[in-house]
Amino acid sequence: MKIVLATHGSLGDLHPFMALGLALKAQGAEVVLASHPDYRQKVEAAGLNFHDYGASRETYTRDLRMAPEAIIHRLTRDHGFMIKRLIAPYLETAVADLRPLVASADVVVGSSFAYGAHIAALLEQKPFTVIALQPTVMMSVYDPPKVKKAPFIFNPTQDWQRHYNCLIVRAGEAFMASTQSSIRRIYKKFSLKPHISLGGILSDHQTLALYDPLFGQIEPDFPPNTQICGFPFYDSEDGHEPQLSRELTRFLSNGPAPLVFGLGSAVVTGGGAFYRTAIEVTRHLNARAVLLVGADSPLLKEDHGPDILAIPYAPHSLLFPRCRAIIHHGGIGSTAQALRSGRPQLVVPVFADQFDNARRVIRLGAGKHLNYDQWTLPKAITALTPVLDDPDITIHAQEARLSLSRNDGAATAAAYILKPSR
Repeated sequence: MKIVLATHGSLGDLHPFMALGLALKAQGAEVVLASHPDYRQKVEAAGLNFHDYGASRETYTRDLRMAPEAIIHRLTRDHGFMIKRLIAPYLETAVADLRPLVASADVVVGSSFAYGAHIAALLEQKPFTVIALQPTVMMSVYDPPKVKKAPFIFNPTQDWQRHYNCLIVRAGEAFMASTQSSIRRIYKKFSLKPHISLGGILSDHQTLALYDPLFGQIEPDFPPNTQICGFPFYDSEDGHEPQLSRELTRFLSNGPAPLVFGLGSAVVTGGGAFYRTAIEVTRHLNARAVLLVGADSPLLKEDHGPDILAIPYAPHSLLFPRCRAIIHHGGIGSTAQALRSGRPQLVVPVFADQFDNARRVIRLGAGKHLNYDQWTLPKAITALTPVLDDPDITIHAQEARLSLSRNDGAATAAAYILKPSR
């Protein structure tokens, strides 16, 4: 079978699709991964075929006339910005680029916001599988996501509470209608019905949730034929076998387990103030720390002393198990790797699904949370202290690790994709 995978966004969006692509390839499929041109070298180094889909970082900065850090700043404060400025202007071009590729495919698999791939699949009459990377995009009234402005009732037990949650979802859809209008217009231009919701694309073929059953269960209002597969894991920096640098290996070996501070691959842009506070926190606690600051950070050129190491990136699967605690932004990839490591965590959510991911970590008892806009020295110390000192959090983190070890999300999802149609 020939499978087209399509996604765009940060590494938190790319890495699960790389894991899925490699699992499909291992099961005998021919795979093409379509994503931002910036990712070509990495994807091809991993042994997957690549197809350009969506704009490059250079194109965004040119067309928006904004520096990368300004784009991220806007994105974290305006959900509609992603749809209106990062996806919609390039959607028709994406459809044209993908149609020849999709025409020769057996199945198309896309993330919740891969509208170009979805339109191309509908036009070429190919089955389309939606990949839900986090519970937030499922928008269940039975287990609603925590978002900044939506006053959902969590853990609803009565019909009126679920009805109330349903009204909140409808209000959100009304609020987002103008934002999605440009997307809907392009569907209609191709004489297609826009099967989209607040959480993105709705598929009547198959929805595969690439998160662990521990993180979220199938709910009655999920799309038909939804499967919870488990987290997929991939974290190589360059597409080759992940490994720790010699500098980091020496640091880890020369003292107690450090704290790890990270903001993923998107929020890290412009995160200098977060890391400088992290340095203060580390020194106040007489601890050691690894700061994952991104390739462009000025912190890389500064001397922070023997107990603090600032590096651009490190494979989470190799670093996290060797740390004392993980302080991160709550992106689904970082959250999954933190749970997989069995180490306690403090989630510092910035935007989008990160608040809900933090809620689910707390629900598991595996960590605490502190909002990014509250990240100050006294509040950070207050929030981090129980993460470091409460043995129950460590016990729950280890229980989560054991649960995650039972599921291979990428392999399970690949098997569902390759299963003959019912």
